[in-house]
Amino acid sequence: MTTSLEIEARLDNLLSTAQTEMADVDLFAPITDRDECPICLLPFPIRMDSLSFFACCGKYVCVGCTYKNMMVEAEKAENGGVQREHKCPFCRLPINDKQLKKLIKRNHPLAFMQMGYHYQTGTNGVIQSDSKSLQMFIRAAELGVAQAFVMIGNAYAAGEAVTQDLSKALEYYEIAAKRGRILSHYYLALYREKSGDIQISIKHLKVIACAGYQLAMDKLMNHYRNNSISKEDLAQTLRAYQASSDLMKSKERDEAQLVLASRHT
Repeated sequence: MTTSLEIEARLDNLLSTAQTEMADVDLFAPITDRDECPICLLPFPIRMDSLSFFACCGKYVCVGCTYKNMMVEAEKAENGGVQREHKCPFCRLPINDKQLKKLIKRNHPLAFMQMGYHYQTGTNGVIQSDSKSLQMFIRAAELGVAQAFVMIGNAYAAGEAVTQDLSKALEYYEIAAKRGRILSHYYLALYREKSGDIQISIKHLKVIACAGYQLAMDKLMNHYRNNSISKEDLAQTLRAYQASSDLMKSKERDEAQLVLASRHT
């Protein structure tokens, strides 16, 4: 059984190694390398709940392509086709979450991420466990998943399975930000704003607004009203925001979001 001391040792080693590797990376560099849906090849939506993970092939697929696949299957069933089981929109194999454990045995990085989410929420047949969730995220981070650093930062910020430590959380967020994770920039922006570093906060917001993050653009609008950002700077960021937002849009994604929204009303 992994002890808390062993977890802390792995975390310290992970952070030290990552900081060394990313030492020369500009924290405020534009985010130009975005993960893409393997089907439609569009940049992924920013929200993780707009993605679906399929353990059969170990890939994330955007909500639009997942929705389109479901509609195609439903249409076949209505036209007399036999629908025995749902198939993965990418590899077309029957969806089987039991494959997740097999992927973990093969050290598949995204499988550790997905299992971390399951332990975090107590879904997919596992008992909720902050400790096991964190261990999954640690392994994913060790295997190079940038989003795992965000999740570890969240654990330190909330004191889940580790002693609450905001400074450690910020260090993990900075690593994730240097690797292009949009939400980590947003968390850093909120912290900087809270501590009074408004211009540093704005720099973080500009990076992710240019990548298409609406909440960041909204906050920049507020900063403009408070005269903290110039009209020219805001206009330039807004143009980049609109261009990035357009790249993430598709008819299928819009339809899927409408369906999801109707289920929560």
